[in-house]
Amino acid sequence: MKKLYIMRHGNAEAYGYQNDAERNLTDFGRMEARNSAHQFVECSDKIDAIFVSPYVRAQQTAQEFLSVYPFDGPLVTEGGITPSGKELDVALWLNEQPYDSILLITHQPFAHQLVELLAQEPLPASFGMTTATIAALEGELFATACCHFQWSIHPTNK
Repeated sequence: MKKLYIMRHGNAEAYGYQNDAERNLTDFGRMEARNSAHQFVECSDKIDAIFVSPYVRAQQTAQEFLSVYPFDGPLVTEGGITPSGKELDVALWLNEQPYDSILLITHQPFAHQLVELLAQEPLPASFGMTTATIAALEGELFATACCHFQWSIHPTNK
């Protein structure tokens, strides 16, 4: 079974007139990313590869996550997982990857749309991809309605 973890970046600067791709995490967003990473470590799940959106806030989320989570695999910037990413294209791309366990660090609305596309059952009513949330899916392959939604982690105010 393949495992996919989809993480939304932490809280970022408000969107204004600047380039959206250059928005930074806030201090709170950095804390959220570390908090989610601590919870992920408690799950004892292993990651074989991490793919990160090229947007600054996603790259910074990856840095914060990796300050907590011990990782020695490939860390790759992937342009297809930005806010305007195409879920089906990414699912097909994921199936070509040789890894059994992948973390994507990405954005809304793409993150929630990808989870919905892959999950074979309706998502829990309480589920939402708030900042620094990590959703876990498991399946034989990453295709429409072929994965089981396993759990989600939401940062707490520790």
